[in-house]
Amino acid sequence: MPVAEEIMSPELVLVSPPELAAQAREALPDYELEFERWVVEIRAAFAAESAKRPQPEPRFSAAAVAFTVAAAVTSVAPLVLLILFRLL
Repeated sequence: MPVAEEIMSPELVLVSPPELAAQAREALPDYELEFERWVVEIRAAFAAESAKRPQPEPRFSAAAVAFTVAAAVTSVAPLVLLILFRLL
């Protein structure tokens, strides 16, 4: 069995003659092309899945507004009370 047809580890390619290293690199699959195809497939699958699912409409409920106001008041109230008591 010729050396070029043997399975080579990356470490052996680094220390092998340039011709043999070139043959080993040529035997590798085109990972960039495979990655591009995979990205296209994943994006198409995601778009198809998103199209099936109904998108909820954003809205503000009275409870959300009340919670936001209460959180703001409880955040600012200690500072306001501190300033008022400092002035008295």
